[in-house]
Amino acid sequence: MRLLFYTLYIILLFSSCRKEENPVPKMSLNKVVIYNIEDDAQYSELRTINESVYFNRRNTCDGFNCNGIVIFRAQIQGAYDDFRVYDRTCTFEADTCAMIIDSEYSEKLVCPCCGSVFNMTGEYMETGPAKFPLQQYDCTFYKGDLRIY
Repeated sequence: MRLLFYTLYIILLFSSCRKEENPVPKMSLNKVVIYNIEDDAQYSELRTINESVYFNRRNTCDGFNCNGIVIFRAQIQGAYDDFRVYDRTCTFEADTCAMIIDSEYSEKLVCPCCGSVFNMTGEYMETGPAKFPLQQYDCTFYKGDLRIY
């Protein structure tokens, strides 16, 4: 009996120490460049800080499960880090749901399936049940062009 107890204890100890990982893998985007993004009418919302837009390319699957990506204007400094780019896939409903831009607060993404809210300004999950932040893509802003990779 004691052996059974110790065996169960060890199994529980090791299973509870496993580090959970974000269920949404980081995807790669090939050759995404938006030239003169601040002058492009399609991205006019991004001329203002804390605004966001969906990024869609024809005949291309972007983001995990083709859920797409969103571009967020974090600051207006003319610097490489003016923008942030996120995968829209909810980290709780990874197989079924894409986050949408909140209609009142464009710096927030909301999951229509589970209700999780991601704050793009602070780069954190504001409310759950999702535990992980959204996957973020690398991007640089240089001479008016936004490169996403």
